[in-house]
Amino acid sequence: MPEQSPTRFTMVPARRSDEPTARKRARRVLGALFLASGLSVVAVVIALADGSSEPDLSKVDPKGRDLAHMAAVNHLAGQRQNVPRADSYDPEEVMERGPAGRNGPLAYRSLNWVGFSPQHFGSEKLGFTDFEVHHFLVVLEGAAGTPTQAPGTQAPGTQTSGAPAPGRSPAASRTPSATGASTASPASPAAARQATPPASGAPSGTPSGAPSGGGPTPGASPSASPSPTEGGVEGTDTPPSNVLQLDVPVLLDPKGPRLAAAPAFSIWRRGAGDVGGRGDYTNYRGLTVEVSDATKNQILLWAKAYATGDSAGLLAVTGDQNGDHRYVGLSGFTLPESGRAVQIMSAIKAANGHLIVRVRVLLARAAPGGTVPGRNGGEQRFTTFADFDLLVGARSGAQPPILAWGPAGSAAELEPYYNALGS
Repeated sequence: MPEQSPTRFTMVPARRSDEPTARKRARRVLGALFLASGLSVVAVVIALADGSSEPDLSKVDPKGRDLAHMAAVNHLAGQRQNVPRADSYDPEEVMERGPAGRNGPLAYRSLNWVGFSPQHFGSEKLGFTDFEVHHFLVVLEGAAGTPTQAPGTQAPGTQTSGAPAPGRSPAASRTPSATGASTASPASPAAARQATPPASGAPSGTPSGAPSGGGPTPGASPSASPSPTEGGVEGTDTPPSNVLQLDVPVLLDPKGPRLAAAPAFSIWRRGAGDVGGRGDYTNYRGLTVEVSDATKNQILLWAKAYATGDSAGLLAVTGDQNGDHRYVGLSGFTLPESGRAVQIMSAIKAANGHLIVRVRVLLARAAPGGTVPGRNGGEQRFTTFADFDLLVGARSGAQPPILAWGPAGSAAELEPYYNALGS
């Protein structure tokens, strides 16, 4: 009998299921199909929701920021828009001539770029028009009891936002636009207001050994937070505010950015309303502690070294034993001879026996070399208060080290020797 080929297959008849089993299997298949169709609908909804979320513009460098800034300055000054513009926009048509034949400038204290919103209009068939709507924060004069400014003059201390630093994109944050925006925190003029008493349970006082005397004190300066006036304007439910948002539309043309239309004012929605919340960490009441005199003296030494740029003094006050580390301060500033030059605003316990201390320092611009004092003791110098968060170690020691420092609100990222620079 011949041997069978190893590649030969033997066919076996399929086993047929009985009717009840076949019905069960059919129901299972149909159930799986219905479940799959339902999940597909859910997946579509999730995809649409994700697609409508605000884009992350932290790494997007706006192309028309410089042009938008110039257009905003011209607009507030009542001047003709001498910037590249779109063919459909004629600045002469939108300028309203006053009785004297020219526009008067809008009196404002500060103008700051706070972000932008990318806009796209059109279709694949007809093509797209790309815009950038740049947002500016405008703090007005003459509102909420602030002094008015004569037309044609600029208020002392007026600040305008400049161009972004080379090689850097603006910090990411949200603007009050529907499409999202990459923003930088609004830079308001330096606050030079009198210190307010700390909250209940918060330590206060001036470090022992602080310089005394009648040094220069800063005058009041504008705040970037809205301060509605009392009474409002007759016939409207919206109280007047000294804060506005200025939106500048920029057309992104292949030849470069162009001003697309006249800038428009809108309501500044962020930060509106009454004051609220705490920013000095005293809301963590269980962690609030008193500051020892030794800690106050160390903070005073740190403030002097930081203001004057004394690297050796900063190294000494940190207690850093790493020979490759060095520290730098501001330089070009001084600590005025005033009992309020260094103020302890609050202090709370931190990990590893450390303290987080909120410190307010009075900084004065150093007089240039060779300055001859006048009859009144020299010309008036720029003076301002600045708030810092300090990480202090060994709070019960004789010389607690100032381990790290940063602007107020940065306590969470402070670590020992955070400010050290490698040699």
